[in-house]
Amino acid sequence: MRTAIARALILPVLLAIPLVSGCQSEAKKHLYTAEDLFEKRDFDGAKRELDLSIKDDPTSLDAHKSLATVDHLLGDEEGAGKEYQKASELDPTDQKLLEKARFYKQLQDLANSSGQALDKIKAGQVEEGVAQLKEIMVTSRIATAQEKAMSALSDAIPIIEKLGDQQMADKKYPDAINTYEQGIRAAMLLSRAHKMETLGPEADPMMHKITEAAKTAGTPDATFKLFNDVIGVYPDDKVANMELAAVYLSKTPPDYDTAADLEERGGAPDDQVRKLRDMAKKHRK
Repeated sequence: MRTAIARALILPVLLAIPLVSGCQSEAKKHLYTAEDLFEKRDFDGAKRELDLSIKDDPTSLDAHKSLATVDHLLGDEEGAGKEYQKASELDPTDQKLLEKARFYKQLQDLANSSGQALDKIKAGQVEEGVAQLKEIMVTSRIATAQEKAMSALSDAIPIIEKLGDQQMADKKYPDAINTYEQGIRAAMLLSRAHKMETLGPEADPMMHKITEAAKTAGTPDATFKLFNDVIGVYPDDKVANMELAAVYLSKTPPDYDTAADLEERGGAPDDQVRKLRDMAKKHRK
């Protein structure tokens, strides 16, 4: 289907070029060769011929329009955008060309934005960078832009974890808590984007580490909302259930009943769950 649509786009461009009696220019020869290769579905070959055609005649509107279509088929959206922009400059009266040039410009801006967000995360601006990637993934209607943001977010998660590790090493525990939380929420966002029914395993070590950071900082309940949010989306996540159980056990007095329920759902050994339920009975007396 995609090939058929593409042929419908390129062939009128290529076939609309009038045959010239006598000697053809080198640019047109390459253009006609590109048509033959395109019909044979040799898109790489067609691209090479179109590049040569444009090299011989940079002002060839037909060559630029055709190359834009071929680049799109080859997945080179940056190249397609450049060709549509050039074609639009050659024929500023063509509204469709202008719209396509604007579309690809928007696509490139969003791709650049994903890269900028990742750079922010690398520089320690984790919350701002994650928010920027989330905005692209949630608001953009361009599938490729969403995919680039998802890819950047996937690359960002281990970077975020390392930043949190360094903050722990530097004894900056509140900062580490915030950083690990951003990493866990980024993992949640990525799992939802991939339509996964479980939270990705990249979140597990950060859930352990944020609990340790919260305990060391003397604020063991700082993770309460985070783990409740995780379980709200992924109720059977074993790590989140176990870590939230630890939060309930840190309360004064400890909430043994809720901790037992959470540890049971988290896959804790039966004797461990039974011990918590016994403790709950004693405290109710």
